[in-house]
Amino acid sequence: MSVSEGGSGALTLRRTTMSARRRTARKSILDVNDVKTIASRALAECKGGIANKKWRREIDALDRSANFSQEALWHFQDLQARLGLSTTRPIVLPVDSQPFWHRTEQPFANYQSSDELPAAVDVAIIGAGLTGAGAAYRLKDAGLKVVLLDQGDPAGEASGRNGGNFELLPENSVGIYEGLAPGRFKFMKVRYPHVPAEVLQAVSERQASLVLGLALRNRDLLKETIFREGISCDFSPKGWLHIASSEIEEQGICDEVSLAAQHGQRIAIWSRGKIAAEFGIDAAFLGRFIPGDGTYHPFKYVCGQLSTALRDGIGLYTRTKVFRIDSVSPDDHRLVTDRGTISARRVIVATNAFTPDLLPELSAIEPYQSQILVTEHVVDRARGRIVTSDSGPVFFNQPRQGARKGSAPLLMGGAADRPMKNPSSRRRSPAVHEQLMKLRNSFYPELAGRPPSAEWIGPMAFTPDGLPCIGILRPGLIIAAGYNGYGGSYTTAAGHAAAEMAITDQVPEWLPEEIFSPRRFLSDEPLFLTERAGLWRVAVSLSRQIQSVNRQLSEALTLRQSAPAVAKTTAQIAGPAGESSAADNVEPDALLKFASFSKYSLAEIRELLRLMRRWDLPEDSIVFTEASPGGSCFVILEGSIDVSTASRGQQQILATLNAGSVFGQMSLIDNVPRSATCSVRSKAVLLEIVRGPCEDLLRGGSPLALKFLATLNEGLILALRGADLRLMQLDRAEPISGPEQASTYRGTAGV
Repeated sequence: MSVSEGGSGALTLRRTTMSARRRTARKSILDVNDVKTIASRALAECKGGIANKKWRREIDALDRSANFSQEALWHFQDLQARLGLSTTRPIVLPVDSQPFWHRTEQPFANYQSSDELPAAVDVAIIGAGLTGAGAAYRLKDAGLKVVLLDQGDPAGEASGRNGGNFELLPENSVGIYEGLAPGRFKFMKVRYPHVPAEVLQAVSERQASLVLGLALRNRDLLKETIFREGISCDFSPKGWLHIASSEIEEQGICDEVSLAAQHGQRIAIWSRGKIAAEFGIDAAFLGRFIPGDGTYHPFKYVCGQLSTALRDGIGLYTRTKVFRIDSVSPDDHRLVTDRGTISARRVIVATNAFTPDLLPELSAIEPYQSQILVTEHVVDRARGRIVTSDSGPVFFNQPRQGARKGSAPLLMGGAADRPMKNPSSRRRSPAVHEQLMKLRNSFYPELAGRPPSAEWIGPMAFTPDGLPCIGILRPGLIIAAGYNGYGGSYTTAAGHAAAEMAITDQVPEWLPEEIFSPRRFLSDEPLFLTERAGLWRVAVSLSRQIQSVNRQLSEALTLRQSAPAVAKTTAQIAGPAGESSAADNVEPDALLKFASFSKYSLAEIRELLRLMRRWDLPEDSIVFTEASPGGSCFVILEGSIDVSTASRGQQQILATLNAGSVFGQMSLIDNVPRSATCSVRSKAVLLEIVRGPCEDLLRGGSPLALKFLATLNEGLILALRGADLRLMQLDRAEPISGPEQASTYRGTAGV
């Protein structure tokens, strides 16, 4: 009979609490045993773990009047938390530090596929979390001998200690979040302060698109795996609400609508009224809602993938610590463990925050810890959706495990992520606990005074540029780690990508190496400025930016009629008139004296000259006209060149280029028609390189090729800066007049 029904149950309750009160009077302080006695009876008699009226009255009375030892108070607040009761006392750190996800029984505790480790395998995966399980699942049908090793039990670290979210837009940012692309730009400026802002802008836009594509692929693979294998993991793709914390951020999340649309994704902007109606949150700013994102049970998801992988022949060895990896050859990597050595043809390192312990050269991947608390029996306002905000920052959801009759547990994390020396640490911060409680009460004010039932630490891995680390470190050794707190957005796709690399030895094209490779942490120079693929993509992006700005500039000049008009050429001219000559008779010093070529060696200049043709052009001659076929670029050795474009029937001079300038590279790089007309202002000597020899040079990837591509980019950067400057001056209505106005704007032009 329950307490609420009276009878013997009520009598037992009265005796228990009266006894506790007598002991309080006699001993003055209740100890742990007293509290445990009360708790065992209360929990046994309260159906569904929710306090009935009589227990609520008795526990509230003890809370107001009893004296507790410190340890007894912890246990008493644990009882209040589990029963959904409030306290009048300061709320201490919960007794329970077990993650919410680990309340589910571990089916692979101390699991060993065989008594002894195999001596040799095709693929060894280190780390049985979300990434490692994803890789094992992908490899199960590859016809290879695969083992999965973990120093503990599966999903024992970050994969079982996170917030249970999967999100389309990983919002790593520096300072105020202004949208994914602006956030990337801020991150890159901090990471690479010496790189020109124009390059970082171009790279950041591309990174934002790649990150969004990766997160979208991850979400699709996650959903596909769950449905195909019938994994019961409380999957709830009900949506993600991000609430802005400033007007600047409001603009940023509005801009993301177009970025997501490019990937076929729909983002809704929610008003404050809509947020209040859906979540009961009084928001100060609008929000962004992404359907299809949501929550899941990461521990159950890992175990579901492992069950399928083990059924199909993957080997699992838990509580097996790997001390080091000795790469004897590209096809022989020795994993030294506490149970012996395994030889593997390919190795996938999926150890996230623990990666630097195994591979010290990746010390740039730094461990951080997050802190998450759970409150029981909360009105289910989130209903399987995620809420995040930079006010805190904070993230929270109400997982489907434990959701019933209009209530559900509330998981809330955030405040300040802290660096940690030991990723195995479980030490919780009282200061972060206080922050989390304030955040919880601000979003759920009805919970003020309610102790959380558990609070735990989760290790994360942060990278210097805020991007995940997925790629080949050296032949046969593949890394998938460094998710910057967004494992739910990356890990399934990262595991599948790592498996593909183990099978093919090729990096998927959707994970370009200059952006995601672990090798980017082995040098202070960014890979996107030291490898051909990265430099070429930067050049293409810069070219397109210049075309856009030049169009705006031409329109503005025409409207203001502030630029000198020149005679419009109606005939299309694709190249200079007359005959060119070989450029190998040009003295190398003629190029070396210019800043753009000063870093070349004498031999490199000579080799470059052998690929070029020389043009000696008289004043007023045309080099090429706007919209003509391109396919080459020029270096000005002597003289000057006018760059002009047609707008509203007039030909407007955009810039005048002097000796040392490079022009025409936009057409060469992006394979588009000329975007402007170039004519000789004063007698000029030009050097031309056409697409064929240029592509042959760049395809080789030699030091000369990289230098020349960097030179083309430098020219594009200067052209973009010049055009931007002039456009800003026009926007500010600064006077530009007089016969020398065109020569005021000197530099380079992509055209």
